[in-house]
Amino acid sequence: MLDFDEQLYLVVGDRILHGQLPYVDLWDRKPIGLFLFYSGVRFLGGDGIIQYQVVATLCVAITSSFIWTIVCRGTGMVQGFVAAIAYVLLLNVLGGTGGQAAVIYNAITICAVWAAFRSNDTQSPSRIIGLAMFAMALMGIAIQFKYTPMVEGAFMGCWFLLRMWQVQMPVLRIGLVAVGMVFLALLPTIAVFAYYEWIGHLDSFVQANFVSVFHRRPFPAVTRMWQVKFILIKALCVIAPTPLALALRWRMRLASNPADFWLLTGWTVFAVLGFGMLGDFYDFYFITVLPALCIMVAPLVGKERMGFAVGCMLCLWPLVFTPQHYFRTSVNRRAPVQLVDAITPYVAHRCLYVYDGPTILYLLTHACAPSRYIYPDHLTNPVETPALGVDPAQEEERVLTSRPGAIVTANQPLVLRVDPVTQNLVRTALARDYVLIARVPVIGRVLYVWALKDLHPGPASIMDPRGAIPE
Repeated sequence: MLDFDEQLYLVVGDRILHGQLPYVDLWDRKPIGLFLFYSGVRFLGGDGIIQYQVVATLCVAITSSFIWTIVCRGTGMVQGFVAAIAYVLLLNVLGGTGGQAAVIYNAITICAVWAAFRSNDTQSPSRIIGLAMFAMALMGIAIQFKYTPMVEGAFMGCWFLLRMWQVQMPVLRIGLVAVGMVFLALLPTIAVFAYYEWIGHLDSFVQANFVSVFHRRPFPAVTRMWQVKFILIKALCVIAPTPLALALRWRMRLASNPADFWLLTGWTVFAVLGFGMLGDFYDFYFITVLPALCIMVAPLVGKERMGFAVGCMLCLWPLVFTPQHYFRTSVNRRAPVQLVDAITPYVAHRCLYVYDGPTILYLLTHACAPSRYIYPDHLTNPVETPALGVDPAQEEERVLTSRPGAIVTANQPLVLRVDPVTQNLVRTALARDYVLIARVPVIGRVLYVWALKDLHPGPASIMDPRGAIPE
């Protein structure tokens, strides 16, 4: 229970190995590459939880190593080391402790960025073309983890074309190479389109991946402002020094490779654009910008008067938030065990329905799901319900009619608003058909487990269901 999203990714990855299809049997709008990654993790044994965290740690190691390598192009090893460590520490406070999508694809993206920096070191057209094809192939893979890296990929593609023009490649050849670069970048996505068309479910794929994005309601402006404030506070150590670092790099550009300055600046700008393109500003969305910012501010660590202060700020500021985070996760470690013990006897022959709670319970209890919308936010959050492609009330009623063996609710929602129609349907079903069998505290909330009365010969009710599903 490190975070919410990666629980869903692991469950979907596991269910793929059992024959279920993303977007058809299990709905989400993330690209299929992310789920296939988690399917691969399941081959490492265990329940996949520690395994995905180990693989994510390797991805962090790759990303931080390339941060160090790129910083060392124009500054020293100490600056590179501080920038790399700052990236690792900031993940702990921006929702990147586990296997968030950006934690994984940052390792792919920065490899492509490294190829772009290497293109600044050569005047060989064939070498630049090779690096460009390598980078675009990587960005094509990154896009199948989340679509927002396409913004950074588009910038890098343009950078490689500029480099080809600078080494006086013929325009016709540049055009042919550009077509090849675009094809490589889109090849994984084209392959997914072709597969879903082949199996007859292209409409489900398109609805989940593209149509749903435009039907999703935006958060209120006040909510978005709070999101931005939290990010500014948490990532202050890399955001605040950026203007000064940009000015320093501008003065330094002629002393090193001027092209590196423009490449890094452009990458930073387009990474920020990719972060903001969805309109909602979750803290873990900002992880995609961290590598560029950590590299950008690194030269300040080498300045005589301010270097020590900047270095301390980069390494110590994240630690202000880290103890609270690890306290929360250590307490949450006990909750799944209690929940699984309470749920398991009631889902041997019936499904589990997590109306509000950790999605990982589907995996830990080996229970079937009564709906393809297994992420609780999808049927409970008014922001998400218009994007599902179905009537949420009808889907909720269908789920409850199937009479799941156990239902999980919470005493307060994670989101600011809850869909009142689906909420009332669940309340009615709990009062009529279910009995409360467990209360499990987590940080800031209490999770309730309800068992179907037919399976639990106990009292008719222990608690008014209105108190278990808040307004």
